Amino acid sequence: MDYSSLFSVRQIIACCLLIIGSQASAYAQWTMGGRSVAMAKAHSALPSDLWAVFHNPAALHPEEAAFGFFAIRYYGLRELEDHAATLSYPLQRLFAPEKLSATLAAGVHTYGFDLYRRTQSRIGMALHLDRFSIGLAANYAHLQIKGYGSRGSPLFDAGIIANLSESFRVGYRLTNVFNTGNEGAEADIHPAEMSGGVSWKAITGLLIIADVVKDLLHPASLRTGTEISLPGGLYLRGGWTSLPFTWSAGAGIKVYRLCGNFAVQRHEVLGLSPGVDVQLAF
Repeated sequence: MDYSSLFSVRQIIACCLLIIGSQASAYAQWTMGGRSVAMAKAHSALPSDLWAVFHNPAALHPEEAAFGFFAIRYYGLRELEDHAATLSYPLQRLFAPEKLSATLAAGVHTYGFDLYRRTQSRIGMALHLDRFSIGLAANYAHLQIKGYGSRGSPLFDAGIIANLSESFRVGYRLTNVFNTGNEGAEADIHPAEMSGGVSWKAITGLLIIADVVKDLLHPASLRTGTEISLPGGLYLRGGWTSLPFTWSAGAGIKVYRLCGNFAVQRHEVLGLSPGVDVQLAF
C-alpha cells in the first residue's frame, strides 16, 4: 500500500499541530505584537500596548490612535502562522477628557491553514481613571478542522492596571472569565488563563517587566522581559519564560508616527519563531 497517498505532508503537520496545541495552547497563538513577543509575552502591566486588546485591555493607550499588522511563523513552518490586525482609538477625541477618558479597540486574528484554522475577532474598551485603568474585551473564537466540522463561542476577557507611581505599575488579567472548568467547547478554542505582573522603569530608558501566568491545565509559568530605549527611536528587547523554557529577543524602531518591531522566540525543543509587526499612529 502506498501510504503517501493516504497522508500528505500537510496532514502530518496538522496532526503535529493538534498535539502541540493540546499541550501548549496556553503559551502560544494568543500573544500578538512584536514588542510583547520579544519581552517573553509578559504583558499584564506592559505600558501602552497597541495589541492590548488581545492581552490586557486595560493597557490600551489612553491618548494615541493607531492601527497595526502582525505576523509570526512558529518553528519555521508556513502552516503554523499567526496573522493579526488591530485598531485603537481614544474616545476623548470625541468627548471632553474630563467627561470620558477611555480607549476603544478592535482586533482580528487567524492561525493555521486550510486543514486546521482558528480565528477570533474582538472588541474591547479601557476606562482610564486617576491611577487605575480597567479593561474589558468581548471575543468570538472559532475553530474549524477539515472533515470534522467547526464550532465557535463568545468569550470575555478582563484586566486592570494600577499605577502605584510614575515608574511602577501592577497589572492583572483574566481570559475566558466565565469558564469555571477545564472542559467544554471553549477549552481548546480560547483557554482560561490568569496572570499578574509588574512593570518597573528602573532608570531612564530601561523597562523591566515580570508576570506569573496560570491556566486551568498547566503549572504556573514565570515570564520576565526587559526593554532598553536608545536615542533615535531605537529599542532593544529580551526575555525568557519557564514551563516551557523559552528565550526571546527583538528590536524596534519608531520614526515619527510609524513604528516597526521584530521579535524571535526560541523553544528549547521546537526551535525558532520569528515575528514582525508594523504600526501607524494617526
